[in-house]
Amino acid sequence: MTDPISPPHYQRSQLETIDTILDVVKDLPGDEAALVSNILKYLVRYRFKEHTDPLEDIKKAQWYISKLVLLLEGKAPTADKPRYLKKEYPMYPVDN
Repeated sequence: MTDPISPPHYQRSQLETIDTILDVVKDLPGDEAALVSNILKYLVRYRFKEHTDPLEDIKKAQWYISKLVLLLEGKAPTADKPRYLKKEYPMYPVDN
């Protein structure tokens, strides 16, 4: 039986994925940290998950990257409202 907390696709390098993610996002603000965490999670494991298409995780990472771009654009002084707050959740479209 596979460990549900630490499955093999999270243990493909010397460091477990969660340790890498925590190190990378430790100094980021919460919203940015959440997006970067998910980007890393999907990119690190996309080739190693069993019974799934690798492209699925790449598209998920792309979706989070798009949200990160919108978040960072929203922090620009000329922005009146962050565009990432728009509610849109269709399955991973990236058209921004």
